[in-house]
Amino acid sequence: MRTLYLCGAGNAEGVRLAMIVNRTEKKWDRLLVLDDDPGKHGQELLGAEIAGGIAEMLAKADPATDNVVNLVGRSTAGRSAVRKKILESGIPFAQLIHPRVETLGVTFGGDDIMIYENATLCGGSTIGQGSVVFMNAVVGHGATVKECAVVGPGSVLNARVVLSDRAYFGTNASILPDLTIGEEATVGANSAVMENVPAGATAIGVPAQLLISAKSARTLEASSSVPQVPADEETTEAIRQVWQEVLKLSEIPAKANFFDVGGTSLLALQLRERTQEVLGTPVSLLDIFRFPTVETLAASLSSSSSGRGRTGASIGAQRAEIRRRRRAQR
Repeated sequence: MRTLYLCGAGNAEGVRLAMIVNRTEKKWDRLLVLDDDPGKHGQELLGAEIAGGIAEMLAKADPATDNVVNLVGRSTAGRSAVRKKILESGIPFAQLIHPRVETLGVTFGGDDIMIYENATLCGGSTIGQGSVVFMNAVVGHGATVKECAVVGPGSVLNARVVLSDRAYFGTNASILPDLTIGEEATVGANSAVMENVPAGATAIGVPAQLLISAKSARTLEASSSVPQVPADEETTEAIRQVWQEVLKLSEIPAKANFFDVGGTSLLALQLRERTQEVLGTPVSLLDIFRFPTVETLAASLSSSSSGRGRTGASIGAQRAEIRRRRRAQR
């Protein structure tokens, strides 16, 4: 008897997808749901029995006739953990792609892939091993979904976007073409991503704001080159005062890392807004993490400003604000 084992009793829609695929392809004689919660054992999900734990039941399966599917899609960490258990069992994965999804011109990286109804996979796109594309999602032409990544319902990955390993792209989120979502990063539901999202970061909102852990920020800093244009003294001093204000510190060493002196992702948002107000120039939240010292941030903003060719009036207004703040501090 050929059996398809479905790992994860929290995904009724995944069970239904398996039933629809089997109705078309007639590969398996029965479908069994596996879950490590003993309280669910013996129950049914859409008529399929929840037969037992994952490792326990797969140990009894026959790799010559049986297949397994990873239904976990709530988080990429949970999906990766279940995938590891399945790999240890030696039972081959089954690919579940809804029969009405067009796959012409799409590259699939393996069998451990789930594509739900009404998903759109554009020509030249690549779907990696262990990944999931939920219903009504769009993977644009030339886009890449890497290993154990999740594309949420209704979300849009535009052309040539890269969704890296174990990244999660939330429901109804969208992203501009040619951008990259880093490994284990998360994009919140309904967010609009307009810049690269570093590994481990979370992007939320319209436009999306970055929330980055200290660990991820250090990785990002290490990969960033220090601007060659030296910062002018007044810009450096203005940034130092903003840091003092946001971090509530009386003194900020020039080479102190933002995250070493009390900085958090939420304070980084405040720092970005306050720096824009004081300097009168756009500041990318990503720059706060790429250049997390007073000196390197000042050099970065000086470099950006010189590249944009600021007018003498705007520079004069900026310096007048800096002098006003100095007088107020004294």
